[in-house]
Amino acid sequence: MSKSLTEGPIRALLVTLTPDGTWLREIRLPIAPFPGLGIRLDVYEVMNVDSVLVGDDGRWEIDVTCIVSRDGGGATQQVLERLGFEEGVYV
Repeated sequence: MSKSLTEGPIRALLVTLTPDGTWLREIRLPIAPFPGLGIRLDVYEVMNVDSVLVGDDGRWEIDVTCIVSRDGGGATQQVLERLGFEEGVYV
């Protein structure tokens, strides 16, 4: 993948929820995210942006938070870990 697509100026925190917990991944985006945007994390894996929260309360050092869901349905722990997500807490 082109480095220009993964090293953009916008620091985003991707947050996805599963029945087993909350999963987080920081990513840099070349454009401002918006609901409906698909973010390709792997050849076959796309996370769809469900909502965007702009700003940061000082805890994360990010520009935006994207609440995302896996294209095609729920994700397992193994899939999320393979995509670079870590289990965590987002409040």
